[in-house]
Amino acid sequence: MARVILIRHGETDWSRDGRWQGWSDVPLNDKGHRQARDLVEPLARQHPTHLVATDLVRTQETLQPLADAVGLVPLIEPEFKEIDVGSWAGLSHAEAEERYPEGVARHDAGGTGWEDGETYADIAIRGERALLRHTDDLPTSALLVICAHGGLIGATVGRVIGLTPDQQRQRLGRPSHGHATYLKRSDTDAGPVWRLLAYNTPLWPDAGPPVELTIL
Repeated sequence: MARVILIRHGETDWSRDGRWQGWSDVPLNDKGHRQARDLVEPLARQHPTHLVATDLVRTQETLQPLADAVGLVPLIEPEFKEIDVGSWAGLSHAEAEERYPEGVARHDAGGTGWEDGETYADIAIRGERALLRHTDDLPTSALLVICAHGGLIGATVGRVIGLTPDQQRQRLGRPSHGHATYLKRSDTDAGPVWRLLAYNTPLWPDAGPPVELTIL
């Protein structure tokens, strides 16, 4: 039974300003670096055995303080990076609404707004593929910590628990910076089964174990 903690990276100037980032390689700002340092104690106490970041600098900067503390070298997994938002990269909601009003209305209703880049269904598939690959051979005692992106985490979790991308965005939403999502994988004759233990929960040094969620 593989255990996984998915962490959304810390804040950047673009995320602070409400700008779509996508594949743009935007670094953490000062608050994001503080959030990364704040993750170290509560995550280190859970004794991670494997670390994974994406090929975008904001996840690597978020995970590095934990890696230094526990003596692990993060693997880099490009398939966990954020959704490609195409021509919306760098735009605020207001700027996108001015240029692409129909797309923004579609996005705000739970769909994919941009007409280039990727869909949420696309990243759900690649996120699940990477998650399966990184948990296929983990021993039951292992704890995998993945630092990724809000859109990717939401889409991947939704897919593995049986939600469509639209349902996931409407019912679970996007994780917050530095917040944790807990999953457990069990293998059955029919294939892997995932249990969502907690979604978008803050990490405090004295936080207890997550309570399993029931998705209605």
